[in-house]
Amino acid sequence: MDTPKVSVVIAAYNHADFVVEAIDSVLGQAAFPLEVVVTDDGSADGTAERLRAVARAEPRLRLNLFESNRGACIAMNDAISRARGDYVAVLNSDDRSLPRRLENQADFLDANPGTAAVFGLPRFITETGATFTDSSHKDFSVFRQANRPRSGWLRHFFFWGNCLCHPTAMVRRSVYAEVGGYDPRLAQLPDLDMWVRICAHHEIHVMEQEMVEFRILSGQRNASAARPDVLARDAWERGRILERFLDLDEAVFREAFREDLRDLGVPSDAARPVALARLALKGCLPAHRSFALDQLYRALGPTGTAGPGGPTCAEFHRLVGGQDLPLDGGR
Repeated sequence: MDTPKVSVVIAAYNHADFVVEAIDSVLGQAAFPLEVVVTDDGSADGTAERLRAVARAEPRLRLNLFESNRGACIAMNDAISRARGDYVAVLNSDDRSLPRRLENQADFLDANPGTAAVFGLPRFITETGATFTDSSHKDFSVFRQANRPRSGWLRHFFFWGNCLCHPTAMVRRSVYAEVGGYDPRLAQLPDLDMWVRICAHHEIHVMEQEMVEFRILSGQRNASAARPDVLARDAWERGRILERFLDLDEAVFREAFREDLRDLGVPSDAARPVALARLALKGCLPAHRSFALDQLYRALGPTGTAGPGGPTCAEFHRLVGGQDLPLDGGR
């Protein structure tokens, strides 16, 4: 088989009714050599059997089967580690790539060597493949974003969270090698964590084209559906994402938040944890407040002195008393 230009990576799990459609939707896009690299994460519904059947007839499908369920990030990292293409395109095992998606995205990366990753828009469909029209769904319009420099993306990620559709991503394989794989400790926000890590070093771009048919499953069965367990994990994981901003290069940090820091009156010599805490106190989510208080607590230390921009103990006590946080301390 020719060396592929694009590797489509799929972490499959219990999508027996959809996974063949997902694979077929990319194998038909043959403008250049490609491969589909699938890792099945211990499916128990017949997904693995259907994948084996396709692999027997299709040499471009490279399959690995986990004996037990290990987690989506581990499966995705396994697929990426086996990818050989210059570009790695992500696809969910219950979604479908739209025609020319791979060609259009690869052409963009060819023409823009300074761009690390390119995204597109989703077209939402129902479980049966019909057009999904419920505009009240939480994801219905969140991915329609204007392009901006990486500093603008980082600012958006800090204050509002994810706005990039993971199964539309095409990332240079060299960039995945540079920043590392998806964090397997994260179940809801590993993609957001990845975008922060990429934008810490590189530019990205969203193409104003629909790239995938994103399937909304009935009964809130999507991994990102607004179930209580998902919401609980999401709230905790957001704090871990905010911690990524502690490690940003100083120039990148200042470019992303210069105006916010100025408006808040944060001195230029404030330590990074203090500056981020002041920013987070203006955030809209409980995770922002918890993160801010944690950083200010550590900045004060046992002496109760936080340095430039930090609170006095009296201010810190007022801040803690004014926050709507769990009365049990989060236990």
